[in-house]
Amino acid sequence: MTSFGNWEFTCDLARTCAAYAQVKHGSSENCDCNGCRNFVRVRDTAFPDKFLRLLENLGIDPQKDGEIFHCAQLSPGRHSYGGWFHFVGTLEKTGDFAPIELGEGFIAWLCHSSAPALSRLKGLPLVQVEFNAENIPWLLNEPEPQ
Repeated sequence: MTSFGNWEFTCDLARTCAAYAQVKHGSSENCDCNGCRNFVRVRDTAFPDKFLRLLENLGIDPQKDGEIFHCAQLSPGRHSYGGWFHFVGTLEKTGDFAPIELGEGFIAWLCHSSAPALSRLKGLPLVQVEFNAENIPWLLNEPEPQ
């Protein structure tokens, strides 16, 4: 059993990697809203190293999100985003635990899968990795959402 903060879980690394390998891209590429288009532009620098290592250890491709959403403009050029990924496994210990800070303005937590997953993950036992990022720059050459 593996842990992340107070959560304890199992992860089927081989099945997770195989599922992500069969998916061309994540949900943010399927959306044409300016929030998703902006995130796609900044994604390579949006995730702190600790979060990227967590995703790698779980077999998750950080380019293939389950969902990304724009939360708010925090200040001109600075935005808050949320989103999630999934991995094949089980959540053995869960609760109302505090999210884990993995970088400045970046938190993550685990929960039972309840949100839409990538097509190749559907029907499998899943754990959801959720995040909130508060330091996402606005790079599109168009008005920022409020």
